[in-house]
Amino acid sequence: MSKRGKSALTICSTAFQTLGRAQASALGKKDLPIAVMPHPFGLRKREEVRAIAEKCVEDIVKLVTQSGAKS
Repeated sequence: MSKRGKSALTICSTAFQTLGRAQASALGKKDLPIAVMPHPFGLRKREEVRAIAEKCVEDIVKLVTQSGAKS
C-alpha cells in the first residue's frame, strides 16, 4: 500500500506480535506500525470484543496519524 501512497499498518494479537514484527523486518518494512490486540479472542463475550475493537481503532488512528504509517 505504501508504494501507492496509502497508509499501511498491521493488526495482530499479542500471540503473534513477535512473528508480525519479524515478518515485517524480513520484507524490508521494519518500521511498519503494528496495532496489537489481546489474545485469545474466541472465548470473550460480545461486549469484551467490542471494547477491544474500539481500543484497537483508537490505536490504529494514533499509529496512522503519528507516523504517517507509510512503511
